[in-house]
Amino acid sequence: MLVRRWLDAAGIKDPVLRECYTVCARAALRERGGVGWVGTLAAPPERRAHAAAMTMVILEADDRVDTGPPEARLRRLDEWIDAWYAALESGGSSDPVLHAAAHACSTVFDSPPRALMEECFAALRRSWEATEFATYEDWQTWATGSSGASAVLIMSTWDALGEAGQVGEGIVRGYGDAFQMVDCLADLSEDLREGQLYLPLEDLDRFGVRREDLEAGRWTAATRELIAFEVARITSGLPALLDGTRQHPWLHRYAPAFDTLTRALCSAVLAAGPSILRCVAVPPTGPMVQAGLGLWRAALAG
Repeated sequence: MLVRRWLDAAGIKDPVLRECYTVCARAALRERGGVGWVGTLAAPPERRAHAAAMTMVILEADDRVDTGPPEARLRRLDEWIDAWYAALESGGSSDPVLHAAAHACSTVFDSPPRALMEECFAALRRSWEATEFATYEDWQTWATGSSGASAVLIMSTWDALGEAGQVGEGIVRGYGDAFQMVDCLADLSEDLREGQLYLPLEDLDRFGVRREDLEAGRWTAATRELIAFEVARITSGLPALLDGTRQHPWLHRYAPAFDTLTRALCSAVLAAGPSILRCVAVPPTGPMVQAGLGLWRAALAG
């Protein structure tokens, strides 16, 4: 019922398109707390279906990097990217996500935002090809291209960045990379099983944490200090981001929800303790519902 209302608000009447958009919206909403979930809920009602479709282009690409036989992942990613650009050229696809997203692009953009798309796809390639980062700056640069670029792409779908310009885009990217980095902490155990470690090697050296201990699930006092240090560094930048939104009313409406989401995941990482080396850290439902309601209220107010 909820998704049908979004389709009605967007004026999408074609039965095939409605079914394709429904696939996208339901999948985006299942990604609780992620950039796509945020971008879909935050969009004005008439743009939620379009935001969900663009979200799923990125999430499907991400799925091809994260799942399946390792030797086939980059090939599967490139096949998806090629299929996406073919859908853009032809105006449609037999794949429901690509069909809806091609329609969304032709509806809300004067021309497809190819530079942003390429930035997102390049970050996905790097997340597979680079299994570790030497410095915090390397990690942050990747995070900005990953979630930061995705956040800007999704918010551009509902024309949210026009008033705030480059300053607003920088703030959105800041929230995106903060959330991506804490998400890496939450997913530490899963990434290690895939042979990937996103925490900066210089920080492991600083605290005397050995990669082999992390991979073996051995929790130490040094590991606790390392995780706390990374969380503190991420949260230390949030007040400046929130303060920066005060000059941009539309951003300031959403900023408290962005802040709540990021801090909720940070708290979940700290609360996980030794279990973070065995399973993904998940925030409690309360803060997530609070953030989701905040996004909806902000969208309605806008």
